[in-house]
Amino acid sequence: MLSAFTIFFAFGLMSLTFHRSVLLKPFALIGVGLAFYATYLNHAVMISGFSLHENIRLFELIVEIVLFAFVLHEDEDINITQTLFIGASSMLLLEAQTLLSFVLSFESLSLISVILVTQIKTKEQADGAIKMFIAGSLATGILFLGVSFYLLGGGELLEPLAKDTSNFETLGLLLILGGVFYKLTIVPFHGWAADSYALVKHSHAGLLSGVAKTVVALALFELFAPFLALHSEMLNPLLIGLALTTMTLGNFLALFRKNLSLMLSYSSIAHAGYLLLAFVALKSEFAQDGILYISIAYIFMQSAAFLVLDILKKHYGVSTIEELSGFASQNAILAFVFTLQLFSLAGIPLLAGFLGKAVVFYAVVDAGLWWVALIALLNSALSVGYYAWVVKAIYFDELKIQKRVFLGIKLPMTAQFILLGGTLFFGVFAGVVFGF
Repeated sequence: MLSAFTIFFAFGLMSLTFHRSVLLKPFALIGVGLAFYATYLNHAVMISGFSLHENIRLFELIVEIVLFAFVLHEDEDINITQTLFIGASSMLLLEAQTLLSFVLSFESLSLISVILVTQIKTKEQADGAIKMFIAGSLATGILFLGVSFYLLGGGELLEPLAKDTSNFETLGLLLILGGVFYKLTIVPFHGWAADSYALVKHSHAGLLSGVAKTVVALALFELFAPFLALHSEMLNPLLIGLALTTMTLGNFLALFRKNLSLMLSYSSIAHAGYLLLAFVALKSEFAQDGILYISIAYIFMQSAAFLVLDILKKHYGVSTIEELSGFASQNAILAFVFTLQLFSLAGIPLLAGFLGKAVVFYAVVDAGLWWVALIALLNSALSVGYYAWVVKAIYFDELKIQKRVFLGIKLPMTAQFILLGGTLFFGVFAGVVFGF
């Protein structure tokens, strides 16, 4: 029984032999399809410390659909290969059930992410890669310091996290959380992310802020939820402060950005705050559904948005809101797809982003923290402002510069329709999957 991890890893290695061949993309798509089938059959990683349950299986299927879209979109051989390795690391991390398996999988995903952004072609991409490398090194240092304290306190690497922990174990786990929060762009560990996401290749930013971030958030929740629930009285004030500060600062910084990638980067930081709300709401029975659902919504809409930016930059030379003026008259279909994904990010009803926020907000209210949900709701309303500027430019501003019409983007547009299908399905037919 081959697991999705095994298939991704094997196809990633074998894809190296297909570079500079038209067979590479079909080969990679077959690999992603086989991984999807293995996950559908419930085949887990056959290594001690890993297991697969229903919520994780559902999210793995979603990740595989999104990676299929990324492979369709990509036109560089090395990026397709690295997308397969991102898939392998994601499967490992999602199925990690012990601290050792979590740390090794997390560092594997981090390492591949750093290698991904080293495809440097411009000075800006070099700046983004260096900032990400420095941030990753700091996060790794904090994480391994935490592991050291956890072991010093008597913790076991090969067992699920202890609920009752000594002082050293507790300190160690808090440091591990800090290292992971660094990668999740939680304030005050957010500074590197905006520049990195904005400067690296847009499709790379989509993988990092869309796929990697949601995988890490969900895996962290699955492993740390029992520990956090037991220490909720001590940790909840801190988690609430981090969540609200992250979403508020991210939204305010995005509000005044004219560069599209920088705006989406700060929006990504704000969404890390929404993801953190599920950790705040652990007293609620809906917290697990909240983190799962908002992760599903976010991976579709964030990935799609950055892939649209990649198309805009590559084929139309567009990188700012002003340059989008009148774009609907140039490519009505791409403009419409981009608008729907922005509406979803803003939390407009009938799209996945709305229900993703609604479920996690409900979990927060159910946990007795209605005022936290109110502040989060106001933040969501604030985000409508900067997304609205983009939509206004696309549809209502006059076309200033005649942009060349590029029609040869069939595969990237197919990828957009796949991602839009996920955004619409989980916005309209969520009850089919979640039973509500």
